[in-house]
Amino acid sequence: MLHPAELAWIAENVEGPDCFLNAAAAVPAAADEDDGVLRLLSDDELDQHPDPASVLQSWLDSPAADEYFSRSEVYRAVVASRHRTLEHLLQIPADEILSRHEPEIALKILLDHCGRSTERWGALAAAMAFAYDEEKISFGELLDSLDHAPEKVQAP
Repeated sequence: MLHPAELAWIAENVEGPDCFLNAAAAVPAAADEDDGVLRLLSDDELDQHPDPASVLQSWLDSPAADEYFSRSEVYRAVVASRHRTLEHLLQIPADEILSRHEPEIALKILLDHCGRSTERWGALAAAMAFAYDEEKISFGELLDSLDHAPEKVQAP
């Protein structure tokens, strides 16, 4: 039985037959083993876990994410999961949420957050004009920055 870290190394560095890699990857790790290897699971696999939301959080917190998966792959897995929460989405970089995923996810949150406040929508438009070489902010930080705009509701 191969250690999960060995499987990750094989998958990254060796061009072996798919049947070998698939068979090796199917070998489950011991439930009590914490080997530091990040494993992205399907929603069906997450359904078997007692706290799927904590698994998603562990993906976002994992320092191993850059070793085995790109951060974008981790973010994509979290956003695509039916087990995601608003708290998960708020931690993901704003540009990932706004431009690389299903627009209805961000739209619903923005509609709830900005409502009828023209000041908040204006602040969002200004915030979206940021240069891509600047420091990336999380979606939560973006929403927090909109709160500095006074909320004035226009009459319908």
